[in-house]
Formats: sequence, C-alpha cells, structure tokens
Amino acid sequence: MDKTRQERYNLIYGNTARKMEAAEPVRPEPERRKKKVRRKARPKTSARTRKNQQKAMEIDFSFICVLIAAVVIVTGVSLFYLSERAQLMEQRSALSDKKEQLNALLVENENLNLEIEQSINLDEIEKTAKQYGMKEPGSDQIIYYNSTDADYVRQYEDIPDAD
Repeated sequence: MDKTRQERYNLIYGNTARKMEAAEPVRPEPERRKKKVRRKARPKTSARTRKNQQKAMEIDFSFICVLIAAVVIVTGVSLFYLSERAQLMEQRSALSDKKEQLNALLVENENLNLEIEQSINLDEIEKTAKQYGMKEPGSDQIIYYNSTDADYVRQYEDIPDAD
C-alpha cells in the first residue's frame, strides 16, 4: 500500500507524453435507489363537501358589492386627501406671499422712521419754542412717573397740575 506520490496521483514528469499502459475499465456506478415519498392519502371527500368547496370558491354578488364599496371608499378618501393636500400647499404659498409683503412693509417703515428722525432738528425746535414764549421747565415743575410696563405709557386723563 505504500505507493509513491507519483504512483498515487499518476503524475508524469517531463515534456513528452507517455504511453498509458492499460486503460482501466470504467466501473459502472451502482444504481442509487430513489426514495419513495409516501403521501398521506387524503380522506375521500363526499359530494356534499365538494359542492360546498366549489360554492365557497365562487364569487357571489354580495362579495362583488363589498369589493365595489371598498374601492369607492378608498377612492373617496384618496381624493379627499389630495384635495386637502392641494389646499394646504395653496395656503402655504399664500402665507409665504404675505410674509414677503410684511417684510417689504417693515423695511419701508424703518426707512420712513429713519427719514423722520433725520429730518428732526432739535436746535430749530428749541428756537421755534422760544419764539412762542416757551422756556425750559424748572425742577419743581417736573413730575416723574414710574411705569411697570416699560414699552409705552398710555394717558387716559389729563396730567394734574403741580400746584
């Protein structure tokens, strides 16, 4: 049983082909037995059972009505969703247009306020006030008011005299 590697694998060294001594006969492979798959025998169905099965497989009028109703409902819901989605997109577009208008008006308002502030000349106002006989109030004429609301003061009545 101790064969050399060359004998074991029928290796041929060199660059020429050697003659084969004797071809070994091809051995027929043993036939494999196929396993038989045994299926369980179905119990015989009666004519009544077969009739019920066929009846169950048929599409009857009530099934068609339910199917049509389901299709109509799904179509209605889809159309409602699409219309609401379109309305939402339209409202978003209108909102963005209004925001652009608001921003334009705010810029215009700031420009007008800046123009008004630049047009006010305090020296000219003081000169005009002195022409009408006005003078600066004394410290006893000034009345201070403490407001809890820092944004603005709303006057509902006349300011009382300091007498």
